[in-house]
Amino acid sequence: MKLKRVIFGKVSIKWAMLLWIICFGSGFVLVALFTNQVHQAWFRYDYWQSMARFGESLRVANTRYVDANISSFENLTNHAIDGMVNSLDRHSAYYSYEEYKSFLEDTHRRYVGIGVMIRKIETGIVVTGVFPKSPAEKVGIQLGDFVLEVNGNTVEQMSLETVSSRIRGPKNTTVQLKIQKGSGLKFKHTITRQKIEISSISEFSLDDDGIGYIHLRQFTERTAKEFRSTIEYFLSEDVQGMILDLRDNGGGLLSAAVEVARIFLNKDQVIVSIRGRSNLVEQIFQSEEIGLASDMPMVILVNASSASASEIVAGALMTTDRAKVIGERSFGKGSVQTIFPLSGETGLRLTTSMYFLPNGSTIHEKGIEPDYPIICNDANKTRLRIQGYGKSDFNKTKMISLFGFEPVEDTQLIKAHEVLQEIIREQ
Repeated sequence: MKLKRVIFGKVSIKWAMLLWIICFGSGFVLVALFTNQVHQAWFRYDYWQSMARFGESLRVANTRYVDANISSFENLTNHAIDGMVNSLDRHSAYYSYEEYKSFLEDTHRRYVGIGVMIRKIETGIVVTGVFPKSPAEKVGIQLGDFVLEVNGNTVEQMSLETVSSRIRGPKNTTVQLKIQKGSGLKFKHTITRQKIEISSISEFSLDDDGIGYIHLRQFTERTAKEFRSTIEYFLSEDVQGMILDLRDNGGGLLSAAVEVARIFLNKDQVIVSIRGRSNLVEQIFQSEEIGLASDMPMVILVNASSASASEIVAGALMTTDRAKVIGERSFGKGSVQTIFPLSGETGLRLTTSMYFLPNGSTIHEKGIEPDYPIICNDANKTRLRIQGYGKSDFNKTKMISLFGFEPVEDTQLIKAHEVLQEIIREQ
């Protein structure tokens, strides 16, 4: 009898421990559910009402729509999510598998290909950029070359996007291009695709007057490192001042914008603040130490296509009297989007908060008004994009033969030089 009580006691302790673990685990899960706003929907009646109506609509459309090829559950779900998110605002979006993959590549500024930039003009597909040490450069492809064929197929009737997608492909596979040189000679190249790292800085230079120039095309994961490295080079060459060109920079990562702004600010200066749906300040980003180029004279160029992260940098440096802004009123995107990965390697881009400049103002739907407004007409703006901001890689004869116009005078950049020289003289 005593032995039975001992055995029963041991069993009771084991069961008690198991029960305690289950209760603790269940409590932990419930706390996690109730503190996660997304998961809280599972306990709401209106959520299940909506899901039931959506499920019913999905089943009816799938089985009764006239064309079964386009009414698959996958296709209907993609369209439903896309319509739901797009109706919220113009900056929220649903990414399908291919779109999400492309977004990630764009954020990392890398892709698998041969390392060329191409543009479609009246006379064909022309190479407007060749990345250093790329597979294209190694086989001798140059600026101004024309792409005639991709894998034996003429590109004459293809869109630019189609040509680009056919040049890209899996790593270590090959693509055959037929190229025509400016001399008229034609060559066929079999090129092995490799992972291409694209710099977020499209161009930088330092002229004889000690004026540094950086054209930043996008804010990515690599921007802060690349930008800091360029500034260090400028400083090592005794730079007198710099022009930061943010024209046609549609934005990118908030973190990258903050890191770029920090380079030019003194310690503890506010760069941007973020407010979510509660309209309370959720986060304030500021400089953490004296910036690498905190006393470097500088001006910033913007245009109507400068948006989001570009406006954060320009706005922060403008409102703290750190830089003068030149050009056109910027786009006016003062909202912050968060990317939420979904199943099936898809994703949601949702507007989750708004950002505010150091003086408390917002540029949302307003944009940044430059200190020196310089308007560039649409024709010249297009030509500047073709020839490249800063300095053109094509001379006058080449520009006329390829694009049908002479190199365009960049009046905004000229004004930036004038203003910067004046700032330098006053110091």
